[in-house]
Amino acid sequence: MNRRRFITNIAAGTGGAAILGLSGISRACTRSGDLSEMLTIPAGKFLMGTTEQQVEKLSVEYGYHPSWLLSEVPQREVNLPEYQIDRYPVTNMQYHQFCVETGYIFPEHWEKSGPAEGRADHPVVYVNKMDAMAYAKWAGKRLPSEAEWEKAARGTDGRMFPWGNEINPDACCWNRSGIDGITTDPVDIHAAGASPYGVMDMAGNVMEWCEDGPAGAPMLENGTKFTAFIKGGAWITSEVVDLRPAARGNSGAVNNKLEFIGFRCVKEVNHG
Repeated sequence: MNRRRFITNIAAGTGGAAILGLSGISRACTRSGDLSEMLTIPAGKFLMGTTEQQVEKLSVEYGYHPSWLLSEVPQREVNLPEYQIDRYPVTNMQYHQFCVETGYIFPEHWEKSGPAEGRADHPVVYVNKMDAMAYAKWAGKRLPSEAEWEKAARGTDGRMFPWGNEINPDACCWNRSGIDGITTDPVDIHAAGASPYGVMDMAGNVMEWCEDGPAGAPMLENGTKFTAFIKGGAWITSEVVDLRPAARGNSGAVNNKLEFIGFRCVKEVNHG
């Protein structure tokens, strides 16, 4: 997508809704087994962010002013406890189950019975941060912090992309903004895009909400920052730098509901 420092489309909030039927959503997603699987990310340090040298290289290679990437600097070691993260983004099928069981409002583009035919295993979109948090609470989870998301996406060695340091255009769903009607893919078809931990779709398909937001961001009355980190690139992304796990250029308002933003969840590991 074009360089935009913050996504500015502000959408309406969410509310309750009557429980709706299950027709059109009953088919199973079986190609890769359980799409609700969680993977354990071990405790320890990882390299987060981008070095000044990498910023200079990226700026020259892709034609940006270095200031556009400086929010990722410095690259630093961050130590995290063990946690679990969803292997895949939350799918339409999973979000539909949440809406049906709780009476939560459907995403605005769904049909009366649920998502369009054939899209049960695609990532849910048109959900703002509050919608994602509501789902996570229902599922006994939460949204990942930016650090948790980035470690799961790139491992401990500071790699540029989930799969390594060179762009692999076939490893993710991206650069489709000019192709009419083709947006997301099923969450389990880009095997080459796996992170070192086996987490999928951390580059492309949909950008994903994180729990936290940029330092200094204004706060809402409930204590949530008005802007949040949105990570990962999406089907609409046309710029390679925005596919990197370290990228911060797409942070946006927490009440955005857009066709290229979804989410996944994490939870703590209890050894007690």
